[in-house]
Amino acid sequence: MTRRISLVIGLLIVAFLFEQTVFLGLTARTLARADVGQDGILSYGFPRSRLLDYSWAGWRPATCMPDRCFCEPVRSGAIRQPVNTWSNLAFILTGLGVIGMGIHDLSQASRSGTFNPMRHKFVYPAVYGIVTILIGMGSIFYHMSLAFAGQVVDVLSMYLLTSFMLLYNLSRTRRMGNGAFVGLYLLLNVLLGYISIRVPVLRRYIFVVLLVAVLTSELIVRRKRRPRMNEAFLVAAIASLVMACVAWILDVSRVVCAPDSLLQGHAMWHVFMAAVIGWMYLYYRSELDISNICSYNMGGGNSGRAGETQAAGAADLLRACGGGRGVAPPATAAGR
Repeated sequence: MTRRISLVIGLLIVAFLFEQTVFLGLTARTLARADVGQDGILSYGFPRSRLLDYSWAGWRPATCMPDRCFCEPVRSGAIRQPVNTWSNLAFILTGLGVIGMGIHDLSQASRSGTFNPMRHKFVYPAVYGIVTILIGMGSIFYHMSLAFAGQVVDVLSMYLLTSFMLLYNLSRTRRMGNGAFVGLYLLLNVLLGYISIRVPVLRRYIFVVLLVAVLTSELIVRRKRRPRMNEAFLVAAIASLVMACVAWILDVSRVVCAPDSLLQGHAMWHVFMAAVIGWMYLYYRSELDISNICSYNMGGGNSGRAGETQAAGAADLLRACGGGRGVAPPATAAGR
């Protein structure tokens, strides 16, 4: 298990470095061919094409326009903020990694003696991975266009993630079918989307309420189900979140701002938030539900080689199940 976790972390680091190389290379190519037009706004020096010549002028502008859309300057052409656009590849790579690990876990699910929704039901890593990819695509649209529609999509994508975490925590306390989970998830997000569009001023408040609900539900799960999880992943997620918030604040307040630099604070926000999502997935994936371990392993449900493993871990199981109070130790192979 340790080797697998090390391999996963290594692959995430490699993917992160690859993503950084790709988006910095694409951004450098874009900026190297940029020139200043008569309006004083950077325009692209690429060969003329309908795609690169596309203008977002006909779209309703984002509320941050014309000069409050982060430190990176607003450019003309199809990609108005290239650094903030390409940095969203971090979300897409993270989402693909989650789906890939979900497929792997599905093939290994029958070998495990405890139930973990994130490892035993493919719908959870599939939705989690798809939502992560959609976050990246929505943010790409927003920073390409700086249009109000892109801004709405960007905000709604954050609802998709936090509402997933909320419902996932619910599924950890009460098992629900795949159809019920997906249906409830879609219904909740349709409702949140409708409210945020009809009453735009509530968008940020809705997100804060969702965050509080996620944290509260996590505390309820930990108190009710006594799960054993790899806390290092949670610590890494919190550390990444803190760094993301610091980068966002420094960028939006222009405390640290180099408009023509390849290192933009908001781009780092994207990268660190993708890391948060990845670490949280590994955190959920590491869960061992003690209540299920006790009932499964102490209930005599295993035999043969599994029984030997059961006996070898008897001391740990007794400690996990309340120190062995009222629980009979598993029988060894020799004792049967």
